[in-house]
Amino acid sequence: MKAKIILLIPLLALAGCTKNETPDIVVSSFVSYDAVKNIAGDKLTYKNVVPWGSELHGFEPTPKDVVAINEAKLFVYTTPELDTWVDALVSNENSFDMSAHYTRHEEPVDTDGHDGHDHDHDHAGLHFFTNPEYYLEVFNALLPRISAIDPANSAYFSENHDNYVSKMETTITDLKTFLSDKTNPTLYFAGHNALGDFAHEFGFEIHALTESYKPDVDFLSPTVVAFIEEIKANNVHHLFVEELVEPRMANLIKTELLKDNYTIEILELHGYHNITSAQAKENVTYAELFSTNVTNIKKALSN
Repeated sequence: MKAKIILLIPLLALAGCTKNETPDIVVSSFVSYDAVKNIAGDKLTYKNVVPWGSELHGFEPTPKDVVAINEAKLFVYTTPELDTWVDALVSNENSFDMSAHYTRHEEPVDTDGHDGHDHDHDHAGLHFFTNPEYYLEVFNALLPRISAIDPANSAYFSENHDNYVSKMETTITDLKTFLSDKTNPTLYFAGHNALGDFAHEFGFEIHALTESYKPDVDFLSPTVVAFIEEIKANNVHHLFVEELVEPRMANLIKTELLKDNYTIEILELHGYHNITSAQAKENVTYAELFSTNVTNIKKALSN
C-alpha cells in the first residue's frame, strides 16, 4: 500500500501543476482567440474564457477566469461595451482592447444625401469586427504585442501574421470585385443586423427583419408580413440567418412563402460572435468563415 501511495504523489503533483498553469494569453471572444492563435501558433499558450457555442452577449467570467486573466502575460478583449465586466474585474496592465486599434471609416452617403444604409449605429459599432478591414487593422496591431512576450520567436509570429493577412486580402479583393458592377445589392436577413460595418465597407445593404435582437417577435406581426411581401416584390430567393441561432423565423417565412409556391433558400451570414465546439476542434478560423460568407453572398446576388 505504501508503495502505491509513493507512486501516486508525483503524478498528483504533476496533474495539479498542469491544471493550475496560467496561459500566456487569455482572450474573451472567438475573434480575439482567432487573432491570437493565428499569430502565436504553437509557441505560446492561450485560452478563450467564453465557452464555445455560447452567447457572447451577457457573458460573465468565473472567479477562476478572472484570476487567469489578471495573471496572463497578455489579455485580449473585444470592447468594453461588449465585455461589460472588464472595467470592474480586470487589473492586468498588459491588456489589449481590440476596439481601440482600428480607425472607423466614413459611412457611405447615397445620391440623395441620406445615409446609405438604415441601421442602428450604436449596435453596429459594437460589432466592428464583422468588417474584415477593421479586423485586419486589429490583427496588425496585435502582432508587436505578441512578439514582445516572446521576442525569440518574432520572425515566426510575423510569418504567421503575413500568411493570414494574405488569405484575408485575397477574399476581400474577391468580394469587392464581385460587387463592383452590382446596383444597390441587398441581402435579406431573418434576424437582427449586427453586420452593419461589414455592409458599409463593401457597399451593400442588409435588410434585417429587426435591427436589434427580439426573440419574441410575432410571426404574424405587420413587420414580418411586410418583410415577406418585400421578398416577393423584389424577387428575392435567398434568406440569410445568423450563426448559433435556431432559424425558427426563417423557416416560418419559408413555409409561408411556399403557400404561394414561392421558394427561398436559407443561407448563413456569420457574425463571428462565436463558433461551436465542433468548429473549434476543426480549427475553424475567421478567414474561413469570411470566405464562406462571401460564397453565400455571391450566390444570393448572382443573377
